[in-house]
Amino acid sequence: MNLLLDHIAIFLLAILLDLGVGDPPERMEKFYPIVWISRLMSFFDRRTKRGDARREKILGAVYAMLTISVFSVPCLMLLLIHSELLYVLLGSLVFKMTFTIKGLERYGRKAMEAPNLEAKREAVGKIVSREVADLDDEHLDSATIESVAENTTDSVIAPFFYFSLFGIFGAMVYRVVNTLDAVVGYKNKRYEHFGWFSAKTDDVMNYVPERIAAGLILLSGGSSTKHGDLENRGYANETAPLTIAAMSRVLNVKLEKVGHYVVGERFEGASPEHIAGAIRTAKRSTFIFALVCIAVMIILH
Repeated sequence: MNLLLDHIAIFLLAILLDLGVGDPPERMEKFYPIVWISRLMSFFDRRTKRGDARREKILGAVYAMLTISVFSVPCLMLLLIHSELLYVLLGSLVFKMTFTIKGLERYGRKAMEAPNLEAKREAVGKIVSREVADLDDEHLDSATIESVAENTTDSVIAPFFYFSLFGIFGAMVYRVVNTLDAVVGYKNKRYEHFGWFSAKTDDVMNYVPERIAAGLILLSGGSSTKHGDLENRGYANETAPLTIAAMSRVLNVKLEKVGHYVVGERFEGASPEHIAGAIRTAKRSTFIFALVCIAVMIILH
C-alpha cells in the first residue's frame, strides 16, 4: 500500500462525499459517531456523584480518555485492511464523519432563509447553545455568523489539520475531544470539575487550528489585519474567539453575544447578506486549507 497516495485519496474522496451528499438526514443521525460519543459521556456523567472536586476531575479525565479510546483506536485497525480500495473507501467514510463543510452552509442558509422570526429562532437554536427566545433578527443573524466562524475551526480546519498530521486516527481523536467539550465542557457548577479535562484538552487541540482558521478567514476576505490586531476583541465575561473577530473584520459587521462580547462595534448590524458572506468566506478558507493539507502530507511523507 502507498500510504501517501491512499491518504490523499481518502482526504479528497471524503471532501467530495461531504460536498455531494453532506451530513446524514435527521432520521439517520442516531447512527453517527457524534451521537454515540455524546451518549457514552452522558452515561458516565449521570453515574458520577458530585461533591468531591478532586474525584470529579479524576473521573472526568478517565471517562474522557476512555471515550476517546473507544472511538479512535478502531481507526488504527483500518491499517490492517489489505485491500487498498477497501481501505480508501472505508477510510473516506470514517474521515467524513469527523468534519462537515456542507453542514456549515446548510444550517447557515436555514437561518438566512427563515420566513419569519419564530422560524429563524428555531433554526438558530439548533446551531448555538445560547438562549434564542428573546433575540431579535439582528442578534439571530449575528449568532448564525458567529457559529459559521467558530465552526470553521471546529468542523473543518481542525479535523483537516489533525488528519494531515496523524491520519484518520488524529481526526477522530479531535472529533471526540471537541464533542466531549460540547457535552461536559461548561463552566457551571455541574461541570466545573467533571468537564475540566475535556474543556482544557479541547482548548489545547484548538489552539493552532483556531489561529490558522482566523488567518484563512482574513486571507479569504482580502483583509490585511494581523492576528495581533484581533487580540483586543471582546469584553465582559469572556473574549470572542479569533475566528469571530476575523469574520467581523472581513464582513465589516458588528457581532454580539449579549452579556459576553461585542466585536466590530463601528460596523453595521448583522443581516442575512452577512450570513451569505460568512458562508462564502468559510468555504474559501476550507478549500485553501485543503490544498495546504495535501502539501503537508506530501512533505511529511
